[in-house]
Amino acid sequence: MKTIKLFPLFVVLGCLSARAQSIDYNKIILPDRVQSADFGEKLVQLAWRNHPTNEIYRHDVTIAQYQVNRSAADWLNMITVQGNLNEFNIKEQSNNVPVFLPRYNFGLIVPLGIFVKNPNETKQNKQKLAIAQESVNAQKLEVRRVVLKAYNDYQVAEKIFKIQSQQFSDSESNLKLIEQRFKRGETNFEVYTASQAELNRASIAMLQADRDFKNAKLDLEQLIGVRLEDVM
Repeated sequence: MKTIKLFPLFVVLGCLSARAQSIDYNKIILPDRVQSADFGEKLVQLAWRNHPTNEIYRHDVTIAQYQVNRSAADWLNMITVQGNLNEFNIKEQSNNVPVFLPRYNFGLIVPLGIFVKNPNETKQNKQKLAIAQESVNAQKLEVRRVVLKAYNDYQVAEKIFKIQSQQFSDSESNLKLIEQRFKRGETNFEVYTASQAELNRASIAMLQADRDFKNAKLDLEQLIGVRLEDVM
């Protein structure tokens, strides 16, 4: 009895299902006309609209579209019209001037290669346009990933800074309390110096957290092109 291996079939069905799922790029980056209440989505919109790199991709699409339009009309440049028309044919002449027959001579020259060359160039330019458009889509995915990741880093850095600031405040208050107790002889010098060391560590940690928070803010603002405080 033959056995049927289902695992490869599941893999094939999974691949077909993955291919069937198309990406809605208007959800990857919301159009400007759509206003989202989610702050992260607003940042993604700003980054897509403001960052110069994204403008380069949009220009590439425009250039590719121009090339498609141009190649579609290039066949006109390959057609040549010839004619035999001069003053002897146009004006009434005396009998002394010979008239050559045929009196009017027109011709149309169409290179046969145009029927192969131009369609191929048009197809190539359409493929280049499709590549430019897919590059824009890929950039949308990248912009969303980078911006939301930077926003996550910013949020984490902000929380860490608040925690370290509170830790510094607590250590500072604790040192003041121990210092008063030390002056009254209620605690020894080792406890007092340990409290000072704890405050120093908390101060260093707060400074580092403040630096990381500011750098995370700068990284995010570089992507969106405006100050974070100005995002409405």
